Amino acid sequence: MPTSRPSSRRPAAETRARILQVAVELFTEKGYEATSVRDISEALDLTKSSLYYHFRNKEDILASLMAERRDEAAELVEWITAQPPAADLTRRAVLRWLDGTDGQNLQVLRLAQANQPVIRRLAAQGGDVPRVFDRVLAALAGEGASDAALLRLRMAFDTVRTTLLAAQGTAASDGDILACARRAAIALTEPSFLDAGEADGAE
Repeated sequence: MPTSRPSSRRPAAETRARILQVAVELFTEKGYEATSVRDISEALDLTKSSLYYHFRNKEDILASLMAERRDEAAELVEWITAQPPAADLTRRAVLRWLDGTDGQNLQVLRLAQANQPVIRRLAAQGGDVPRVFDRVLAALAGEGASDAALLRLRMAFDTVRTTLLAAQGTAASDGDILACARRAAIALTEPSFLDAGEADGAE
């Protein structure tokens, strides 16, 4: 159970960030559906009206958590397009994305995996990370890239989520998960994999 109780005098941005942090902890501990706005406000020592000043409801909190990662994906597109062409650009972009993944990101991914109905509702409202990630893939692959080439790129970026799924039911720590995801990403950005050409379709 979250224990830190922030002062109501904290700046709005700091209070908002703390609400997101505590909410994701409670969503992970109790489950999204079982967590109420009252649970979150009590853990923060805030009134419900104070919490509603920052977020309309708990779905708005989850949407904000997803939006943070979506904004990071948009920033990655800008970074990629600002880089000169280089053989290692894809690997650097993938590792830059992974290096921005922390414990809270992992918790949000776990929440997304466990709460697909609400995630689909957010996606329908344009709040999904994959939609932005299509731009990341396009920036790296260029025009005319085959579906197979885009799939290989997506696999390289998706190692954290894949590793989280593989870690279910194990005692793997967040550090273990991120380390394994990074090793997988390095393997999947080898030129021998990314530049496999159209041979995939012939197999």
